[in-house]
Amino acid sequence: MPKLASHVRCDGCKYDLHGLDLLDVCPECALAVATTLAGNSDLQIRALVALQRPHRVAAFLVTVPLACMLAAVLQSAGPMIAFIDFMSGQTSRFAAQIRFFGWVASCVLITMTCGVAYFGLLASEFSLRAEMRKWRVWLNGGLLLWMATLIAIIVCSIQFQSQEWIMECLKNSAPALQLPAFAIVLISYRRLLMVCGRRSQAFREAGAARQNINLLIYTLGLVALGAFASPILLHKLGWDLVALLSDSLVVVESGVLIFGLAYLVANAWWIARSLLLPPMKFEM
Repeated sequence: MPKLASHVRCDGCKYDLHGLDLLDVCPECALAVATTLAGNSDLQIRALVALQRPHRVAAFLVTVPLACMLAAVLQSAGPMIAFIDFMSGQTSRFAAQIRFFGWVASCVLITMTCGVAYFGLLASEFSLRAEMRKWRVWLNGGLLLWMATLIAIIVCSIQFQSQEWIMECLKNSAPALQLPAFAIVLISYRRLLMVCGRRSQAFREAGAARQNINLLIYTLGLVALGAFASPILLHKLGWDLVALLSDSLVVVESGVLIFGLAYLVANAWWIARSLLLPPMKFEM
C-alpha cells in the first residue's frame, strides 16, 4: 500500500500524517487520510495559488519578528544599564551612549526589513498579496512609520544633545513614540502568519504565534506606561520608592517582551521551513 512521504496535516486535528497508508485513518481523530489528500492534492489548483518565490516569502516571514526582537534588545540595553547604575548609586554617560547606539542600530534593522518586505511581497506573488488584502499595506506602512519615528528620535537627540531636559524627555518618551508603529506591524503581521500557516499546513504554530502577538501588544502598552510614569513619579511627585518599583517593572516587562518575540521568531521559523517543503510525493 502506498505511504504518504510528505508532511501533510490532517484536516480534522492537524496531526502530521507522514508515513501513514493512503487508505488508513488519522490516529488522533479517525478522519480518513484520503479525505485530507482530496483537499490538498489538486495539482492544477495548487499551481494556480503556488508561491512564485517561496524562499523570499519565508525570509520575510522570519525577518519581521527577528528585527522586532533585536530592536527590543538594543533599545532595552541602555535603560537596563541606567537602572543598574541607579541601583548602585553611580552615574555615567555609558548608558546614554548605548541608548543612542540602540536607536541607530534599530533604525538600520527596520530599514533592512522594509527592503526584505518589498522583495518578499512582489507583484508576482499575486495570490499571497490577494490573501493579505489591506494588511499588506498596513504592514509596509507600519515599518515605514517605525523607521521615520526612529529617524526623528535620532535627529532630535543630535540636535538637542546639549539640553538636558529635552534629552530626558526624549529618553523617556522614545518607547511610547515607537509604540503605534510597533503595534501596527504586529497586528498586520498576524494576518501574514494566518495566511502562511494555512499554506504550509502549520496551523498549530500559526495559532500559537497569533495568540502570542496579542500578549505582546499588551506588554508593549505596559512598557510604554512604565516609561512615562517613572520620571513623573520621581521628578514631579518625589516618590522615589514608587519610581524604583516602576523602573523594576519596566525592566521585567522588557524581558517578557524580548522572550515573547523570541517565541514568535521560533514559530515563524517553523512555518517558513514548512513553506519550503517540496510538493507531496508517494512511496510504493
